[in-house]
Amino acid sequence: MGRGARHRLLSERGWLIHSVSGTGAPAGTPGVDPESLIPGGGGGTAAVHYHEALAEIRKGTLRSVYLVFGEEGFLVEELYRALRAAVVRPETADFNFHVLEPGPDQIGQALRLAQTQPFFAERRLVVVKECPAIVPRRRGGPEEEAPADGGDADLLRYLEAPVPTTVLLFLATAVDARRKVTRALMAAGAAVECQPLKPEDAAMWVQRRAESQGKRLGTQAAHLLVERVGTDLRLLAGELEKLVLYVGRAAEIRPRDVETMVASLAETEIYRLSDAVLRRERAQAVALLERLLGQVDHPLQLLSALAGRFRQLLLVKALAARRLPPREAAQRARMHPYAYGKMAELAAAADRDAIIRALKRLLEADLAIKSGFDPRITLETVVAELTGGEVASET
Repeated sequence: MGRGARHRLLSERGWLIHSVSGTGAPAGTPGVDPESLIPGGGGGTAAVHYHEALAEIRKGTLRSVYLVFGEEGFLVEELYRALRAAVVRPETADFNFHVLEPGPDQIGQALRLAQTQPFFAERRLVVVKECPAIVPRRRGGPEEEAPADGGDADLLRYLEAPVPTTVLLFLATAVDARRKVTRALMAAGAAVECQPLKPEDAAMWVQRRAESQGKRLGTQAAHLLVERVGTDLRLLAGELEKLVLYVGRAAEIRPRDVETMVASLAETEIYRLSDAVLRRERAQAVALLERLLGQVDHPLQLLSALAGRFRQLLLVKALAARRLPPREAAQRARMHPYAYGKMAELAAAADRDAIIRALKRLLEADLAIKSGFDPRITLETVVAELTGGEVASET
C-alpha cells in the first residue's frame, strides 16, 4: 500500500498520523512520534498535529492564527499555556493578553484588539473561546450555512491577511468544519484537534512524556500505568510525575515501580466513593458507584471500603476528643498526617452517634447481600441513605 493510500485509510478511521521520519509508517513503528497520535477529523482538514504545533511554539515559531479544539482538555490547556508563555511578557500582560468569552460582540472585540499594535511588546495574544461562528449549531437549527453577519464577514476578511503582531487563538470543544469561518480558520493558520486517546496510544504518549523528563518508561510499565490510571492524560501526567520523583536518579521506571506507587483505577475510585459518601455528595457518590459496580470483582468490596472509612472516621473523632497533637494522633491512627488532617475536618462536622448508625447500616447491607438480596439495589439504597443526612452535622 502506498503512502497516500495508507494516509487515506487512516484518515477514514478517524486518525491523522504524522511521521517524523517521513516514511508514513503505521502507529507503533520506529520514526512515529507517539504524541502525534491525536484523533483527527477525517480527511480534508488542514490539521497540524499537536506535537508539531507545540514544538513550533516552544521554538518561538509562531503563527498569526490558531484553532485548537477537542475534548482532551489537558492537550488544549498545554497548547494554550505554551502560547501564552511564548507571546505574553508578564510585565505587559495587562495590555497585551485578552480572553473573550461568547457574547454579542465577541468577534468585533477580537478584531479590534487584533488590529491594535501591542504595547511595549512584540506581540499580543487574543483568545476567543467557543466562538458561535465555528461551533456546531444546536439541534433544530438550519442545516445549510446561513449568510455571514457583519462580524463573520469582517473576520473572514481579517483571516485573508492577519496582523503579524497579533496571535489570534480560537478555543472550542467542538467545531463544525462545514461553516465558512471554520474553513477560513483552518486555511489561515494551524488547526489542532485534541481528542481523547485510546489505551495503546495513551501508553505511547506517556512513554514519550517520560522521555522528555529524562526517564525511560518501557512498554510493559507504560501499559500497566494506563491500565491502572486510565486514559485521562491529566491523571497520567500526575502519576508519571510521582513516579519520576520516586525513582530518583534511576534512568528507568520499571513495572514494579508502577505497582508500588500507583493505585489501580478501581482502588482510586473506591477512595473517591468513600470520600463522596462521607461528604454527603449524593450525585457524585451515585455516579462513582455506577462505574465501580462494573469494575470490582464483587460488590462486597465496596461495602468493605465504605465501612473501613467510617471506622476510620470514628477513630479520628475519638482521637480528636483527646486533644492529642496532630502528628501523634496521625501516628496512632496509622495515617499520613495530611490524610489525617482531611479526615479530622470531616470528623469535626460529624455526629458520633450518626457515624455509629451508618456503620450498623453498612453491616445490615453486608448481611443482606450475603443472604441473597440484590447487591446493586442494596448498595444504591445504602449510598442514598448515607448521603441524605445520615451523618448529620453537630452544628
